[in-house]
Amino acid sequence: MRYLLLIVILTSINCALFAQDTIRLSKYAGNLKTLEVTIKDKKYKFLFDTGGGETFVSPEIAMLFGRDVYGNNTGFRMHGEKITYKRTDSIFLSLNNTKLFFESAGVWDLMSILPADFPKLYGIISLKSFSQNILTINLKDNYLIVENKNSYKKRIQKMNLVNSFFANGLDGREVNIFVGVNKGSHTYRFLFDSGNIGEMLLSNQTAFEWGLIKDTSSQNKEPLTVNFYLGKKHITNTALPSNIIYDGALNFAIISKYIFTINFQKKEIWIN
Repeated sequence: MRYLLLIVILTSINCALFAQDTIRLSKYAGNLKTLEVTIKDKKYKFLFDTGGGETFVSPEIAMLFGRDVYGNNTGFRMHGEKITYKRTDSIFLSLNNTKLFFESAGVWDLMSILPADFPKLYGIISLKSFSQNILTINLKDNYLIVENKNSYKKRIQKMNLVNSFFANGLDGREVNIFVGVNKGSHTYRFLFDSGNIGEMLLSNQTAFEWGLIKDTSSQNKEPLTVNFYLGKKHITNTALPSNIIYDGALNFAIISKYIFTINFQKKEIWIN
């Protein structure tokens, strides 16, 4: 009987991990997107941000779980601003029919960097949040799909593989995705960042090496036209030179033009 119960539990877990599920996104401020997270039978609004790096819950949410809040963790925003935050362990969140468990999650008040009159958000769902899943992102039509093995195989038949790099941050806990952009004989790594709702960004060094500005100290504030490929997709877009810590950063405008499917276990990203 004990072994039968174990088999039932493991089967249920396996079905949950590989079930296809559609998660709706809602408009927040500008092109920022939110989703509903269910915690202890109550719904909370979280920001969805592909450049978020970590799963974050607010201090209020951490208190709901009654877990210890501990540690001193450091992260950096795109322009180099340092963020310090704490952690908590054993967090369960539900997104529609998808159940997510986090051995640990960041504890940070997102509202501390947003205008005071913005609607309350209780955390950030990032790519890290789906690191045990296969995720399709369609920002144009405002949904995410947690794929199962069969739906994934079918979906990528019409997609192209993107040169990509998966990074895990300063302490190994994050998940950030960079897409490879080729120029000449070099590959530049651009952050895959839906939370960048402004212009696509190039570091000053990248803009200089691409022949778009005269020197790296340029104070150019006018968007420049850039051409590059993501997979087999030829993209012409405007970009702004900026003092950022990466080679460059994609933005919402680019990401929302296409459908992306991310297989975290295989470290692959596909575009259509």
